[in-house]
Amino acid sequence: VPAKILSDRTMVPVRFISESLGCNVGWDDATKTVIISTSSASTQKGMAELVSTMHRRIPTEFQKSNNPEDLLHFGGMTPEEQEAAYATVKGQGEVVCTEDEFLAAISTSSKYGTSEVVDVDGQPFKKAVRITCTEVPEKSANFITRTKATPEKNPGDGVKKQDVMLLAFRMRTISTDAEDGMGKVQVQIEHPETFKKALFEYAVAGKDWTVVYLPFTGVENATSIGIRGGFAKQVVELGGIEIINLGPDYQVAKLPKTSAPSEYLELDAEWRKDANARIEQIRKGDFSVIVKDKDGNVIPNAEVEFDMFEHEFQFGNAVNGKIVNDEAYRTHHEALFNAAVIEHALKWAPYEQNPASARAQVEGAKSAGCKYVRGHTLFWERMLGSDKKTYLTPQYMESEEVLTNKAKYLELCEKHIKEICTDFYNDFVEWDVINEIVTNRMFVDKHGVDTWKDQFAWTRQYTKPGTDLYYNDFAQFDERWIGVLEEFIATGADFDGIGFQSHYDGNLYGIPKIIDLYDSMEKYGDKKLKVTEYSCSIADTALQANYTRDVLIASFAEDDMTGFLYWGFYDGANFAAYSPFYDKDWNLKPAGQQFVDLVYNKWWTRDAKATTGADGKATVRGFYGDYDITVNANGKTKTVMAAYHKGYDNVLEITVE
Repeated sequence: VPAKILSDRTMVPVRFISESLGCNVGWDDATKTVIISTSSASTQKGMAELVSTMHRRIPTEFQKSNNPEDLLHFGGMTPEEQEAAYATVKGQGEVVCTEDEFLAAISTSSKYGTSEVVDVDGQPFKKAVRITCTEVPEKSANFITRTKATPEKNPGDGVKKQDVMLLAFRMRTISTDAEDGMGKVQVQIEHPETFKKALFEYAVAGKDWTVVYLPFTGVENATSIGIRGGFAKQVVELGGIEIINLGPDYQVAKLPKTSAPSEYLELDAEWRKDANARIEQIRKGDFSVIVKDKDGNVIPNAEVEFDMFEHEFQFGNAVNGKIVNDEAYRTHHEALFNAAVIEHALKWAPYEQNPASARAQVEGAKSAGCKYVRGHTLFWERMLGSDKKTYLTPQYMESEEVLTNKAKYLELCEKHIKEICTDFYNDFVEWDVINEIVTNRMFVDKHGVDTWKDQFAWTRQYTKPGTDLYYNDFAQFDERWIGVLEEFIATGADFDGIGFQSHYDGNLYGIPKIIDLYDSMEKYGDKKLKVTEYSCSIADTALQANYTRDVLIASFAEDDMTGFLYWGFYDGANFAAYSPFYDKDWNLKPAGQQFVDLVYNKWWTRDAKATTGADGKATVRGFYGDYDITVNANGKTKTVMAAYHKGYDNVLEITVE
């Protein structure tokens, strides 16, 4: 309900706004006064502070029960179904690269492995390219199988950027030392001179032949094709390789999707049973209410109902300008998330250039029900973004004076921290102080690692007490990362948490490996953990859904984990090709269905009821979060809001007058 201007007066819908925030609205007729109260009991001793009374419009209808073992699971098509679906798609376009053309010009030149054309039996195709990786290269670009075939209709015609193309092939794994038993390649189609990529996607397969679909478009004259195969010591085969031009008007969403199986994603996976047991232990608690009358006497046989309206755990997403100016984006975001991180506007250079945009996005996130907002990021030792044009760090920071004068560098660092942390003093629960220091070290390599300690100290000084300070990075499975983490800790920097970006865009590590990573952080002290930028940008929606489900479960089951934030949730405003939640028309994808089922069905406490005993006390067990508590006693009803959070006594006293 928006405000309206009537007779030159701005009329604000006070009741609607107040009640949407969980407040009670009353009217004193004698004084003609509107009375707004929160009915919050969060100030009681032994209870957490209730920082927000807003009741978001969350999902309430589900496909499955709330039993944690009753999971959504999306399976791939049978081989016969895959072939039938492919035949349908193939009939809608023109084959511009045939299997024979692709295999006739295969070559590789690398010490890391070989490529060869082999015979195949029992399949619609007779030949396949076998890629054998004998030594895993440090960079995947060091082992590429290439073909002279192109996506052109005729040699020399070029490729129009508007045309939707489909690279389709069948893939299987002969052998691999990957722990999940899956073979993996990465296919690239790029401009031969600028190397701008129309396609740069992973494909995975088990021992059985699986049809893989990789759509691509958007890059003029992207004609150079390569297959990277150096992700494990492995032998994989790709056959039936074709490229279809579907024209400029074809809807990519109509393409069939297939899923490669993995034992860790199956419904009977052993790790998940342990994870569910840990969730029951660490994410739930006993919540009590003691009901009394106005004279302080306990009331037995009072009926008490607990209804959760917000989670203590942070479930969030990276937001951009659409949280301010796109109503559909904001509405869908509000339904799903209680947390947000600002994707770009708070980075050093963007913030200096347009502080108003940063402020608007923060306010937009809060108005959409995000009671937890993260600041990202104070320092990223990188000048330009991925477009090679947008400055992430101010241009003056690469001046000779800054690069050669440590005192000047630190002076500018403190100035930046003071300005931005003061501007957002009351807005953020945490800050990413340094970001991606495994690969971006343009200042620390010149001025020393002790500068990290200074940056954290100043951030602690200029932020509100209780603000958590994080080191955030993407490279947790890079063998260099542990060394950098230990190098960072050795500086004595005062920090609270470690952020795992978790961009699993084809790098689908086994779930037990992710759990082991989380557990290994215990050796570095009492640090909070957070998944800060989760993405799983793969075309296969079934695999994306099942993998996203299980990474979320594994993370929620980690005791030190405080939140799980996505790096985009909507294909219409996403850094990568395939977001987990919504397509461009706001249709909920399978991975989004998984999130809704887990968070709002299986990890939510609704209608928990208990009756007070002779001591006036009623107790239920539920997920830690914010609750509406309704008491019916002596013919009267009273509802209050309270925060039942981890680490508190969680015994609430309610007086019924």
